[in-house]
Amino acid sequence: MKVSLALTVLTLSAPAAAAVSVGIGGEIRNPQALARVGGPDVRILLTNLSEGWLLGAGSVSGSRFNIAIPEAFQPPVRSLDLCPGVQVSPAGARTYTAETLLAYHAPSGSLAAVIQADHPTTPTRRGQWMYSDRTVTIKGRCAGLNTYYNLTLRQGWTGVMTVSRDGRFEVTNVAARLPYWVQPVMTRAARATFPALFSGQRSAFTLR
Repeated sequence: MKVSLALTVLTLSAPAAAAVSVGIGGEIRNPQALARVGGPDVRILLTNLSEGWLLGAGSVSGSRFNIAIPEAFQPPVRSLDLCPGVQVSPAGARTYTAETLLAYHAPSGSLAAVIQADHPTTPTRRGQWMYSDRTVTIKGRCAGLNTYYNLTLRQGWTGVMTVSRDGRFEVTNVAARLPYWVQPVMTRAARATFPALFSGQRSAFTLR
């Protein structure tokens, strides 16, 4: 049985969705932007938007939210492929990146990106979430680039931070609790704009 996104998002607080492998919580620093997305039933979605995957979802209370990822969900991991010069230990890790947070209002179809960063428009530190099938350490500099890794992924989900300074980029574990910022509304026809995401075909909440 496939559970539609609209039903899933509106019933996440039900006991059947209580078991989670991870809960991602945070504070929206610009709640006025969240209000422009929709009313009190706005939900925050954890997605890989480019691939149409819904990985987690949760409700908003005031300026705070909490995302639940179902305990039984296994992301579609793939071999970790990094640039030459970066060492991965132990080898063979398979990972997946949740690249985009979204604020979604089902009644109006409104959708806006949500970034985790130290500034809403000109961030020097940005956060995202990665899943790994094992604990792995990633260190080194990408050959010919100013991108450096000093990162440990634990088994399961890990918060990852990218720091940019004067053309140098460092990928590391989250060292500070960065706030979340709602961006301008990107569409008020979410289902038509991102049909793969809202089809239920690639969803952590699809029951088999």
